[in-house]
Amino acid sequence: MAFSLNLYHDQLITGGRAAPDLPAAHRLFYVRHGAVAINGQTLDGGSAIYSGAPATLAAVAEWSQVWRWELAQPNAAPVLLGGEGSLSSLRMSRVIATLEMPAGSRWLFRLDQITAVAGRIANRHQHPGPGIRCLLEGTFNVQQDAESVRDRTPGDAWWETGTDTVVAWSSTQMHGKFLRGMVLPVEWEGKVTGTWLSGETTAPRGDWKLFVDQIITL
Repeated sequence: MAFSLNLYHDQLITGGRAAPDLPAAHRLFYVRHGAVAINGQTLDGGSAIYSGAPATLAAVAEWSQVWRWELAQPNAAPVLLGGEGSLSSLRMSRVIATLEMPAGSRWLFRLDQITAVAGRIANRHQHPGPGIRCLLEGTFNVQQDAESVRDRTPGDAWWETGTDTVVAWSSTQMHGKFLRGMVLPVEWEGKVTGTWLSGETTAPRGDWKLFVDQIITL
């Protein structure tokens, strides 16, 4: 089976509610700002959750933003929030071409956070699976064969295939903090990813924070 990984930015204002509910899918939700009730559970800013069921989103704060990573068929139409007081945009969609993902196979659907200290250069490295990153703070740069990006700013997204060799760096003046929605083999549950190809370095490593490690069955 072929799958796409999609990233949406959803906004909700006072009284806003998704209508109808989002259909069932493998999803990772991160509340970037404000507070949102997802299937009746209130999540404040900086909180994350997985859901594989139909999802109800309702505003709790005056203005909230949710970042939503979603697995879907490549030919599926975008799943945007409907209903008054809500607004969605599809920020990135990429077909996963580096993993064989047959029906019934099990995968790790992960949301984590990396904080790279100011001036750090992450030398040549790879990851065991693909993912969409989205910048929270600072700026970030990525050099890779697939899709290189420069001067990402908060809210900007980029794609890493996992198999491509990556060199990445933040500003010399301020740290770079970003989220990663990734699809990984299940043996990586609870473990930070990254195979370093340039040997050990004395440069400071990035801080890692795990939000969600959910084993899913396709």
